[in-house]
Amino acid sequence: MNAIVEAAARILADDGWQGVNTNAIARRAGVSVGSVYEYFPDKQAILAVIIDRHLAEGEDMLADAANGLAGGMAIDDIVSALVFGFIRLHEDDPRLHRALASEVPISAAQRKRIAALRSKIVTLVADVLSEHVDEAELKATLLVDTADALAHRWIVDEVGLPASADIMIAQASKMLKGYLSG
Repeated sequence: MNAIVEAAARILADDGWQGVNTNAIARRAGVSVGSVYEYFPDKQAILAVIIDRHLAEGEDMLADAANGLAGGMAIDDIVSALVFGFIRLHEDDPRLHRALASEVPISAAQRKRIAALRSKIVTLVADVLSEHVDEAELKATLLVDTADALAHRWIVDEVGLPASADIMIAQASKMLKGYLSG
């Protein structure tokens, strides 16, 4: 089953949603088309597993961040951790990220899961920011949405500056720290 899901993910990353079909998946996975259908009724079911795995990575990142963020952290450290997390999550497989973000159909349940993940990140950031700023939830929302948008623009959309992830992290952190201190 993993070989089938990985093959579909690679095709999605390389050729986009239009390139994903059970014949191509079977060929890439080195299995028969019948084997694909033995595990999955259609390509949408395979996509659901790919999306679930991707969301699980985001949830794992959130869990790691929750363990790393604590009361008493400096604003600079909070912002750096947030930006670092978004850039690292998105740089892992940017072509797959791009296809998932812009090409594939997302179910209502998956949209709900995405919204819940975003909400948890905002709440986590607001909790640690509340010691330092007024309107912590509003500012956390702006920080989270901006860091996510920049990560998408720079990495996923391939239209950003041709800079390393470390440079992107430093520059986005500087911008967002300026927002909080201004």
